[in-house]
Amino acid sequence: MSDIGSRPKAVLVAAWAVFAGVNCYLTFALPGKETIPYHLVWASFALLYGLCPWPRRATLIVFAIITTVTGVALVRHALAGTIGWEECSEIVLMSGIISVLIWHVNRHWTAQARLRALQQADRHRSEQRENAARFGSHEVRTRLTIASGYAQLIADQSVEPTVREDAELVVAELVKASALATNLLTLVRVAEPSGPESVDVDQMLAEVLHRWSVTADRTWSAQCAVGPVQGDNERLEAVLDCLIENAVRFTGPGDSVAMTADARGDELVLTVRDTGAGIPAADLDTVFDIFQTASTAGERAGSGLGLAIVKAATEAHGGTVSVVSSLGIGTTFTLRLPLLLSPAAALGESAFDSADSDPLGDLIDVRS
Repeated sequence: MSDIGSRPKAVLVAAWAVFAGVNCYLTFALPGKETIPYHLVWASFALLYGLCPWPRRATLIVFAIITTVTGVALVRHALAGTIGWEECSEIVLMSGIISVLIWHVNRHWTAQARLRALQQADRHRSEQRENAARFGSHEVRTRLTIASGYAQLIADQSVEPTVREDAELVVAELVKASALATNLLTLVRVAEPSGPESVDVDQMLAEVLHRWSVTADRTWSAQCAVGPVQGDNERLEAVLDCLIENAVRFTGPGDSVAMTADARGDELVLTVRDTGAGIPAADLDTVFDIFQTASTAGERAGSGLGLAIVKAATEAHGGTVSVVSSLGIGTTFTLRLPLLLSPAAALGESAFDSADSDPLGDLIDVRS
């Protein structure tokens, strides 16, 4: 079906009816010169039919009227000797050509309708899968939290060392399961569309740095002078958290973890660099695949969801993510996102008007 609205369609059909009527009249009024108006009637009908969907009955009626009127004009001129009878073959030839065109257009409309139906069905199935994952992960996480609370209660109140150790083991496994459910929920949410909001990249990196610097004995640093941009603060933080969690997992005390943010042309470039164990070259092509972990991860392997979340969130916002790594030297993840300045930044206002509001300055270096 055509996307032309009902009112424009009615105007178009009315204009064509006038145009076709005038040219039908001219096929009678211009003996010997009827070829041009004759073909204009059919050409305009073919064009209109391609632009606007017609009901089958209306199509047959209009087709019959045009064939009859223009055919009578040609036969009349042939009887008068103005044109040769061989020119009346145009009646059959033009009717055949337009019939093929109508068949082709109808087939095209049918194919488009089927494609739209398939797309709608696919969207519906996708929404069902996302809802199932979202609600399922939420329910599982709730149950795990309750179970973990009771297991911790048993561990705290038990006087038997064996029971206490077993309960603490159960708590640890439930915490891991809860983290897995949280990551699954995050993976579902990050690809969903969201409205842009003002995100202070400098402030965000400062908060992320502060949050992680107290959890692991690493040399932490962050460098950023981007200021406010248009984006999604929650999802950008989720991406950085996943990358930093991965860096912490594959580094040890004394290693460094560094974050940088830079505006390069029309891109926001974020990097997370560590001096940890690195990723084998053979694993770099699959490192962002869901449930994939490095072949050398061993006991440090996570759920395999963190980097999948990074890729899904980055691509959902029109960006790219890449990784460079060397065994024993470290790993660098680079995110490139479309840069949209916030209104304040676009007007040239500074992101920081005072020393107190500048969370990073040029560089922050934290050694835990």
